[in-house]
Amino acid sequence: MTSYIYAVGLHNQGGLNILNRFLDKENPKLVYFLDSRLDIEKKKNFHFVSSNLIKRFFHFLRLKKNLQKDDHVFFLNGLPPIIKLNCKISVAFQNANLFREFYKINFIKWLFSFDSLRYLNFVLNSKFVDNWYIFSPRAQEILNRHIKKYMNIKIINIYEEFRKIKVIEKNNNEEIIYDFIYPASYMEHKNHKILIDTLIDLSKQNIFPKVLITLDEKSLLKINFHEIVKKYKLNLYNKFEKDQKKFMNFYKVSRYLLYLSANETIGLPILEAYSYGLKTIAPNLSYSSQFIQPDFLFDLNSKSELKKVIIDCFKNKNSNNNKTKEFKYLKNSINLDEFIKKVL
Repeated sequence: MTSYIYAVGLHNQGGLNILNRFLDKENPKLVYFLDSRLDIEKKKNFHFVSSNLIKRFFHFLRLKKNLQKDDHVFFLNGLPPIIKLNCKISVAFQNANLFREFYKINFIKWLFSFDSLRYLNFVLNSKFVDNWYIFSPRAQEILNRHIKKYMNIKIINIYEEFRKIKVIEKNNNEEIIYDFIYPASYMEHKNHKILIDTLIDLSKQNIFPKVLITLDEKSLLKINFHEIVKKYKLNLYNKFEKDQKKFMNFYKVSRYLLYLSANETIGLPILEAYSYGLKTIAPNLSYSSQFIQPDFLFDLNSKSELKKVIIDCFKNKNSNNNKTKEFKYLKNSINLDEFIKKVL
């Protein structure tokens, strides 16, 4: 029996963060199918696969031919295989954007997006899956609604480190460069437009908080970043960093996490920011409070609420640092080491 982890499609942001937690275990018995866009050291048990749909299809045909009945493929990328494979199949569901109900998008626009193809794959090929796994209560809630016949969905607890962590307390002598950080890739539901519109409104009140975002150059063009910053003289900055360890340094020089996503299954930046001593501002949505309680919640549909919390936090720069919070217990979960040992 051989256990495989299929992670094609995971190459940045939250998906890469989860993949890294598996890779950090350095288990040579696990064979990985990784996205060819990943810039990581090659190892004997790593096989790189193109994200191109046609090439992936032929890769699945090869898998179908070569896999044995007692093999186990764990799809960490969140989707079932596009064809039936002759072995045990498990999937870690983590992408709620398959479902249009979670964010506002024109149907035609959605129909011609990758999300519609992923949704079609989910609907047609879920029957190939033997076991579903999730990483959060929010993901379990969504999956229960869409795949009702699976009553034994299991939570893999990859967040135990945050329960044990001693929060890094910022001292007032530490150099803080940014008032707020919003670490998110550019997607419709991440609401970068709301952030920019809010900062423009604040600039008209002569309020200019320093805000850091983390987009690649192509995404900056989509939001007219340079033109808007210049026109309204915003203190809006951008730093894009693929290296996860270097990325974490952005938290060290920021005071508050400002999170604006309309839909998440995990909301990992809330946990990351908490571990670096930042106070957190998040929408009043179920994902925001599933692990720890944010310091400030706001109605995502209310610009006035968002502006108020930004102004209050901006003016209160010398507030007490974040303290260790109660971490909510994940019932009936299995930790990552147990999962690799007992399941894979």
